[in-house]
Amino acid sequence: MTGDLPPHMRQLAEVAAIVAAVGAAADWLYHLKGDMCAVRVIKNGIVSVPVMIPANPDGDPELFHEALKRLKAVTERMGR
Repeated sequence: MTGDLPPHMRQLAEVAAIVAAVGAAADWLYHLKGDMCAVRVIKNGIVSVPVMIPANPDGDPELFHEALKRLKAVTERMGR
């Protein structure tokens, strides 16, 4: 689905899908500032801690996948 997008747009799409799956919203504290982005998850008035996500998923795929795992863990906790 996101394979044809530029790396930073693919990153946005993957984060949006994870956050939307639990009915939450993503609050980008900053995006494309240096090599990292910071996003918070907001659901029912509760705001998560910021999760750092690499701006370029192709630059360090392993770091990107670890960041997505952290984001999924945060959304799962908020989904309870």
